[in-house]
Amino acid sequence: MVAKEGGNKPARGILYILSRLAIVVVAAAVVVVAFYAAMNTMNIRMVAKDALSLRAEVVLTHDEEKVDSSQLQNYFTERFLTGDPVLNSSTYSEFQITNYYQRADIRPPVIWPWQTEAKVPADDIITEISGHLAAQTEEDGEDTTKPPEWQSGTYELSMVKVDGVWMIDGMELVQAVMPEETSMPEETPAASE
Repeated sequence: MVAKEGGNKPARGILYILSRLAIVVVAAAVVVVAFYAAMNTMNIRMVAKDALSLRAEVVLTHDEEKVDSSQLQNYFTERFLTGDPVLNSSTYSEFQITNYYQRADIRPPVIWPWQTEAKVPADDIITEISGHLAAQTEEDGEDTTKPPEWQSGTYELSMVKVDGVWMIDGMELVQAVMPEETSMPEETPAASE
């Protein structure tokens, strides 16, 4: 007697459909996780860049008519705001800052959707701070007192997710950076040929 081979066809068909369905589900899950990871990573980059910019603006201009310091609560935790030595210092309070240049480079790692904390390396470099003593009037003549230099450097930002929003909870200086003068590179003889 010869057994019929057709008896297992429905089981094989169901197994084939289930395996294809599993592949589609896994592929969809990978796409969703990648999307949310990219969204979190970009969100952290934008929040950190905006936060460092607002922090510098609040410290340097210290003028509530120009800058709303209450916006800091959107980017920093309360713990950070009460403990940040830069925000709580009076280093620039005697100066009327007229101009400065800031470059903030944020390099977040991949932030997975289930993460609620992240360490993010960031360069915060502020140069070309110009201004004068606030008490000085134009009749006083030229002032030789320049505003102090900003503590530019590479920082490690501690970021936390609070109610679905990323915020900076800590900021530690990893390496101080001396700001470079902006100048044109010298032309070498090989480059001119």
